[in-house]
Amino acid sequence: MKPEISVIIRTKNEERWLGECLRRLARQTHRDFEIVVVDSGSTDRTRDIASRFGVRLFQIPPEDFSYPYALNYGCVRAEAAKYLVILSAHSLPVSDTWLADGISGFISDRVMGVYGGIYALPDGSVWEKLLWNRRWATLRFRTSAVITKDGMGVLGFTNAIIRRDLWDAHHFDEAYGAGGEDGEWARHWFARGYVAVKSARFFVYHSHGLGLRALLAQRKYWKSLGRPRPFTAQEFRKRPGA
Repeated sequence: MKPEISVIIRTKNEERWLGECLRRLARQTHRDFEIVVVDSGSTDRTRDIASRFGVRLFQIPPEDFSYPYALNYGCVRAEAAKYLVILSAHSLPVSDTWLADGISGFISDRVMGVYGGIYALPDGSVWEKLLWNRRWATLRFRTSAVITKDGMGVLGFTNAIIRRDLWDAHHFDEAYGAGGEDGEWARHWFARGYVAVKSARFFVYHSHGLGLRALLAQRKYWKSLGRPRPFTAQEFRKRPGA
């Protein structure tokens, strides 16, 4: 029988947090899921760590990597019957009910996906810990919200759950090679009358160790991703937060 959920994790040299991410997934109260890891040329212990947890591990050449390509690659191979969870390898679920809490956000057949906010990781920068402080974030997002239009961060693929049938109908647009495929996918379904849910309980710990200048550059970069555009290999490697 197919699992209800597939968790898709893209990796490259993620040994710092991948083991803890997988341990937290193993403790989830909702058990009907598999984990699919798509690795793009790790040279550290990433693949060994993934193998110890019994995930379904796939490898793509580093030169073939882009965000949407790696996601589509994993989703094609996912066996999920209902939902695809997209999770960063350095995103740590905040609780053992994280997955169950996320699934509970599918309150109607018009919900395309559920997503949540972030708290800074313990090794995050001072600025990240100020911006993504758990106490502050909890005050800001005390209740879940139904989102009816796209915007920065809506259905961000740091941690999100989407419907498998909707991905089958519209794959991630690989023209967004340098990022932004999550926004394009959400816009596609918003235009067709679907909504997203931002869950107050579907948070993860996630950060990149960026200082203030780098965080501002990252935000500017995210805002530039509204439309697909060509990108060079050099530009891709130098993207903020890489």
